[in-house]
Amino acid sequence: MRIVLALLCIFCTVYSTHQLSSPEDDHYWAGVVEFSSKDKWTTTDSPGTYVARTLAKYKEIINSPDADPLDILVFPESTANAIETASFVPDPAEKVAPCNNLRYEPIVRDLSCLAGTKQLYLVVNVVEKASCPENGDERPCASDGLNHFNTNVVFDHRGIVIARYRKFNLFGEAGINTTVSAEHVTFKTDFGVTFGTFICFDLMFDEPALKLVRSGVTDIIFPTMWFSELPFLTGVQIQQAWAYKNNVNLLAAGASYPEVGSTGTGVYAGKRGRIVSVMNHLAETKLYVASVPKINRPQAEIKKQPTIKYTAAQMDNLKLKRDQIDGYRTMDLPLQKTDTYAASLCQNRLCCNFTIDYDLAGPVTTQPFYRYKMAILDGKRTFDGFADGFITACAIFACTGTTLDTCATRFEHGANTVPMFVFNSIELTGTFPGGEEVFLLPNSVDTSILPLEVDEIEYSEENITKDGKPFVEITHKLVKPRSDLYSFAIWGRKFVQDQDPNAAVPVSIGSTLPSL
Repeated sequence: MRIVLALLCIFCTVYSTHQLSSPEDDHYWAGVVEFSSKDKWTTTDSPGTYVARTLAKYKEIINSPDADPLDILVFPESTANAIETASFVPDPAEKVAPCNNLRYEPIVRDLSCLAGTKQLYLVVNVVEKASCPENGDERPCASDGLNHFNTNVVFDHRGIVIARYRKFNLFGEAGINTTVSAEHVTFKTDFGVTFGTFICFDLMFDEPALKLVRSGVTDIIFPTMWFSELPFLTGVQIQQAWAYKNNVNLLAAGASYPEVGSTGTGVYAGKRGRIVSVMNHLAETKLYVASVPKINRPQAEIKKQPTIKYTAAQMDNLKLKRDQIDGYRTMDLPLQKTDTYAASLCQNRLCCNFTIDYDLAGPVTTQPFYRYKMAILDGKRTFDGFADGFITACAIFACTGTTLDTCATRFEHGANTVPMFVFNSIELTGTFPGGEEVFLLPNSVDTSILPLEVDEIEYSEENITKDGKPFVEITHKLVKPRSDLYSFAIWGRKFVQDQDPNAAVPVSIGSTLPSL
């Protein structure tokens, strides 16, 4: 009897080592995985062999000691499988745990088992196959009677599929289908947090991302295979800015292949900024763990982790796309010291005001240094030809030379640059169209391809009315000196004009990168 009791006590101790956070707790524990996708694009193995190897790596991460305290764990986009190894996914309404059910592929059924064993919420992104047609979809079906979706699958701590989101805003992605309309997917947890989820390029649109926020969702799951672009859309840069503007917790898990431009993982606590984030120069597979303060607990302590920051020379290995900024109207920041430099730029109906206090570190040298232009855009662009969007922005960005074609570029091979401009303070102001059809945010990045910390900026919006129409007056300030600034902006999207063919001439963005 003593042996039985001892074994029972040992079992209870082991079983209770993982206790979910409760609704009363101020925090929950989250893990996001930066997962190397290099193997997926370079392997000569069969799709089945690749999936088996990837699944083994997923299991290793889930079973690692670092994952033991987690309430929820998120893997990135497009690293698990491919169309050739697509799996059916249960409808969440059926409350099915696909564990050991041979109807589903191992990537789904084994992770269901593991979520139940480890008693955690698990989010994985897979290529899903589904019978066609589905209810309400009258579009033609493929000859094999299947649709394929880029899908987030959420398992609860029993291994049951409780949510399924199919990506709506595709970035190329040949062979992948979309739903008839954007899904607004949320799920509740036992630790008192309701999450919404979407995928990668969805971040750039009103549907479904911003509509989830407007519905009251405060915590977002964001698997991504982002391909960074200077000067406004590098991975962690846009993740932090989006979370800040919406004041939501954002759990972003990024695929990692810097040589083609893919990296960017982090956990962000709304206006309180990043808890942990990484922009890599080498492909990496690593779990990042964070204690996340609940948005409705402003008194909750935030425990930020040391910044993971590589040098500009190291980050040269990260391939970056370039925003085709020929459509911007610009003005040079003078290469001479003034007390405070002030200027204004206008384009269409938008005007930007710039007030800049800066010092020059020394006389002009023969060593390379970044010059800067003030810029404004109120016009349309194309995202690699896969979608068009209307952009509105007031900005300062770096250039390697004096002409516009040198802007949004970097010095090659980590050239030994000198910090010529030291920005003591910057103030950008502008009056932009208001309402839900316009989304604007504070945007910045340094030469190490990381955003400025939230305590380095001040950002404010004031809603006003002109001639019966809504507008918003925005001020974005740099309040701490910086000598490694790459860009600083008020940057935004005007969704109402995305579908207007007469809004502006599209700006072409060339790319041969894989899908976003």
